[in-house]
Amino acid sequence: MINGIILAAGRGSRLKNLTKYKPKSFYIYNNKRIIDLILENFKFNKIKNISLVLGYRRKSFKNYNYNKILNLEWNKSNIFYSLYKAKKILRKNHTIISYADIIFKKEAIKKLKDQKGDLIILNYTNWRHNWKNRYKKPLKDLETFKFSKKNKINYLTAIGKKTKSYKDINGQFCGLFKISPRGWMKIEKFIKEKKINIKKIDITSFLSKFLETNKKVIQVVNYSKEWFEVDTISDLKFLMANEK
Repeated sequence: MINGIILAAGRGSRLKNLTKYKPKSFYIYNNKRIIDLILENFKFNKIKNISLVLGYRRKSFKNYNYNKILNLEWNKSNIFYSLYKAKKILRKNHTIISYADIIFKKEAIKKLKDQKGDLIILNYTNWRHNWKNRYKKPLKDLETFKFSKKNKINYLTAIGKKTKSYKDINGQFCGLFKISPRGWMKIEKFIKEKKINIKKIDITSFLSKFLETNKKVIQVVNYSKEWFEVDTISDLKFLMANEK
């Protein structure tokens, strides 16, 4: 059985006063909260054991009848720490994890669900069009993302570094990924061996470090349908202007 985890502990400080009274996952797209759209995508794929990792404005989720994991240090930790707070689930279950501020189609979850492996991340292949709509100079925000194929499986080779060239970008990390119990054991072992500060690192940066000593471990699955991230005020305005 596959579990689901939604990482919803952060405030979304780049949205400034727009998240003063509510988490950014509560913003509306097509008449539904972003968090509800994510939950629907999990349920459509028959993933019912879902946990929410909460911190900022956690009482806003009081009517959500799901397992709740608290990151009470949300204001002085990064998103990887929210993931780590769910370690009891990750040690025992194959789990698909989603950021709480992204919009995507149900097929994204299906692709991760169908793929076998210990660490699998979703790659958004239409990244160029998306980032051109969001930024006048996309390379200021874009990061490296490269992979190579072996035995019909794509393996991540680079992620999360700043770059001045589109040649270093084969896609972009979607904020959606899957971890098996064995994969999580590898992560915990790496944290211990490398003495990673789990409170101060984001997931992309962690993956970049992990790659240094774990080659051909992180699989890449391509996804081309709708995807959008609400990270800034301009993102939110663009989202609202393009509601279907």
